[in-house]
Amino acid sequence: MTVNLSRLIDARTSVRHPPEAGPDAWQAELRDLRDREAIRDLALLYTRAVDDHDIDAVVGMYTEDGVFERRGVSAAGHAAVRAAYAEAMGLYRLTLHTLDAHVVELAPGRTAVGWAAGHAELVTRKTAVMAAYRYDDAYRCAGDRWLFAHRSITFMYAVPMEEMSRGLTASDRMRWPGAAPGRADYPESLPTWTTYRD
Repeated sequence: MTVNLSRLIDARTSVRHPPEAGPDAWQAELRDLRDREAIRDLALLYTRAVDDHDIDAVVGMYTEDGVFERRGVSAAGHAAVRAAYAEAMGLYRLTLHTLDAHVVELAPGRTAVGWAAGHAELVTRKTAVMAAYRYDDAYRCAGDRWLFAHRSITFMYAVPMEEMSRGLTASDRMRWPGAAPGRADYPESLPTWTTYRD
C-alpha cells in the first residue's frame, strides 16, 4: 500500500470553505477536524504502546481484519498482527519511536489514508540500532473509534550506532544485527529520486 503523495499534497494544502456556510457545513468541518485529530492521536499512542511493549494495546489499535505490513511481509487479522509484533518486541530490550510528521486525508465511508514518518532507537542485547521509517496507512472508523485498517512500514535506514557514518553513506543501509546488509526501501526506489541521481 502506497499513499499517493501528489494527491495528498493537493488535498491537505488546499482550503475549500463552503460559501455562506451554515450550521450544517460548520458541523461537518468540526467533525472532520475531530476525526483527523483522533487519527493523529492513534498514531502517537501507537508509538507509546510499541515502546511500552503493550501488545494488547497495539493489537487493539487495528480493525479485526487489519493488516500490518513490514517491508512487503503482511500479517492480516488480530492473531497474525499479534504474532508479528510479539516477534519484533522479543528482539529489543528497549525501543524509542519518535513520530516526526503525520498527514491525514479523510475519505468517504468513515475511512482515511495517511502518511507518517519518524525515527527509532532500538536496543538489542548487544547493540543499539538507529532507524528512519515511513508508514503508509489506511484507517477505518469502527463505531466511534478510529483504527488502523492497514499499516505498512518502510525504512530509509536501520544501522547499528557504531556503524552510522559508514552505514548511512552506503546503499545497503538495512543493517539489522545478525543479518546481511540489504538495500533500503527508499529513497533510491522512488522515480523522483532516480531522475535527479542519474
